[in-house]
Amino acid sequence: IITLRVLISGRRRGTSIKSSLIFFSLTLVSVVVTGFYISTDFHNRLKLLLGYGVKTDVIYDTLFFMLSVLVPLITHELGHLIIVKRFNIPSTYPLLIPAPLISPLGTFGAIVRMDFLPKNLRCLLKLGISGPLLGFIASLSIFIITYYTSPKLSFDIALVGLREGIITTIDFIPLSAYLVMTVSNTNIATGYVVLLNPAAYASMIMLLIHFVNLLPIGQLDGGHIVRAVSSTRFHSLVSVTVASSLILYSLISILYLRGSMVWLGIFALLALLISGFKPHIGSANMLNGSSVSKDVKVKYIVMYLTLLTLVIPLPM
Repeated sequence: IITLRVLISGRRRGTSIKSSLIFFSLTLVSVVVTGFYISTDFHNRLKLLLGYGVKTDVIYDTLFFMLSVLVPLITHELGHLIIVKRFNIPSTYPLLIPAPLISPLGTFGAIVRMDFLPKNLRCLLKLGISGPLLGFIASLSIFIITYYTSPKLSFDIALVGLREGIITTIDFIPLSAYLVMTVSNTNIATGYVVLLNPAAYASMIMLLIHFVNLLPIGQLDGGHIVRAVSSTRFHSLVSVTVASSLILYSLISILYLRGSMVWLGIFALLALLISGFKPHIGSANMLNGSSVSKDVKVKYIVMYLTLLTLVIPLPM
């Protein structure tokens, strides 16, 4: 996520590379601890289902869990930084946020703060799409690999696991992950199902995080994209409408979807509150020559809607 701010004083205060490295180290430890805990629990449950003769490697799964979280996260932030450096915009280094065991991934993501607004709306547009695009590619690539390496269970064993509460079904899944599962399941022997390993689970969660970040609300990347191709008033209208709709949908899910979508309403509300209902200024230069051409708008809108669709969560 990249946030925009306007300096009041002449002094620029940002995140030093030392602070960034410290938080990266803390987040690395946090993700590893969370990954080890999840991997240990996963292997204990697997042993209950398949017996203690099954070969397991908690360290291996912990390592791939860490990569499934940090590679897309860092790739996402690098996408933003590429545009920031290309347009020579002063900004902080990425600040990763550790959250051991609190978050299912061991982190609350990362933030890059810009000390000045983007020079023009074209810059804002590229800034908004770059991070999610690269992050999505990284997450989906890792999910494909980790899904294929996840253990396969017979229907009989899976039913026993569900009945005993050892394993559970997935309540929702990103469209892109669902497509991967649908295609790959044609190569799985009849009568078997896939039990997502910790790394595949983390990759799926990362895809859902990309969806949240692409929502056209406030200062989220999706909000930057919508503002770059529209007006301040339209952006504000879309932000409130989308957030309100998702909050309502999350409440309805309590009645009809076992509350599986409550998290979506919480994220939408937080995104709206963080923006403080303030109008999105856009860019530093809002005069002639700053607007985005029609062809570029169409190109990026199609790209944005495609990304948003590929990570939209489907109730299962």
